[in-house]
Amino acid sequence: MKKNDVPSVPDAAWLEERLGEGSLWRPDEADLPAELTDAESREFLLTVGFPAVHLEAVGIDTRFLRDEDALAPLDADEIYGKRYPDDDSPPVNFALTVVTWYDQHLMLDATLGGITHYDPNGWDHDAGWQGPAADSLPGLAVLLALVAEAGPALESDDDTERTAAVAALRARMSDCDGSAGDSGFWDGVFEDFA
Repeated sequence: MKKNDVPSVPDAAWLEERLGEGSLWRPDEADLPAELTDAESREFLLTVGFPAVHLEAVGIDTRFLRDEDALAPLDADEIYGKRYPDDDSPPVNFALTVVTWYDQHLMLDATLGGITHYDPNGWDHDAGWQGPAADSLPGLAVLLALVAEAGPALESDDDTERTAAVAALRARMSDCDGSAGDSGFWDGVFEDFA
């Protein structure tokens, strides 16, 4: 299904057209942690791949995904402040970092496949969870490709052009993914462009 000629689940050709040839990280089955049980996310990573890029215009970085053990599962209840620090019971909910923006992270829910914004500065006082940022891993890949596509306009020296580019990009992102339209993460990314 496409929204405004943007696929909801992109293929590698569509992504690389916007992000550059060789920009996708496609792990082997053995590289994926067993805790990642969301079938759609696993299939997308294995067959299409996920952008491993630095989107310089906005400071988003995913190049770390090419590192060994990049998708190390984290105890979601612990990082989101839902588990007491002295709770030694085994974790049951996992999240994996898929995007960094300075000290902020976008996390893949290992079971459900949603993407949430995690602020590591709030983990110890129940303020790490900052809300949804994308509906799915394929949806997040689309959002990153749209940002890359808009990169030249976002880097324009013309304030009017840059402001218009941000407005158009945010509208496209919202059309593609409802979570992106009401996300503190994306608000923060584009705040300096206002």
